[in-house]
Amino acid sequence: MREGTRQNRNSTVEYVTVMYKVGGSNPPDSIFMKQRKPTIYIAGPMRGYEDGNFPAFDRQTKQLTKQGWKVINPAEMDRQEGSPPNGHKTFDPTTDYQDQEFMRKALERDMIVICRDCTAIYMMSGWENSRGAKAEWHCAKALGLNIYYEAPLPCPDHY
Repeated sequence: MREGTRQNRNSTVEYVTVMYKVGGSNPPDSIFMKQRKPTIYIAGPMRGYEDGNFPAFDRQTKQLTKQGWKVINPAEMDRQEGSPPNGHKTFDPTTDYQDQEFMRKALERDMIVICRDCTAIYMMSGWENSRGAKAEWHCAKALGLNIYYEAPLPCPDHY
C-alpha cells in the first residue's frame, strides 16, 4: 500500500494506493486502485443549543480519532470561520435573513468537504431533527458513503 496526496483545483486529497489481486502472482496480474483515506464527517444538531452542541461534536471527534479516523468536525470549522451572527440558540434561517445567509455558506462548505474528502459520515443522536444534518445525510447517501449512527443511550423510564 502506498500513500500520497493529489492536488485538486482548490485542495489536496489524501489517498492510498491499494493493490487488488486479479489472478496469478505476477504484478501484471494486479490492478492498482487509488482510494481515499478513511475520513469521517460528523453530522448532528447545533440549532437550539447555547453552545451550538460543540462539546458533543468534540467528544465524538476524540472517540473517532482514537479509532483511527481522520475526522471532519463542523463545530471546529464554525470556530475557525465564525458562528451564526445571532448564535445557535435562536438560529432560524426560515425567518432571519442573516441566519439564512450563514446557513447557505455553512451548507456549501460542509457539502464541499463531504463530497471532496469523506469516505463516511457519523450521524449523532438527534440528527433527524436538524435540517443541516438531514441535508448532509442525503449527500452522503447520494455518494454511497458509509453511514454510521450514534446509538441512543437507554432511558430508565423504559423499564
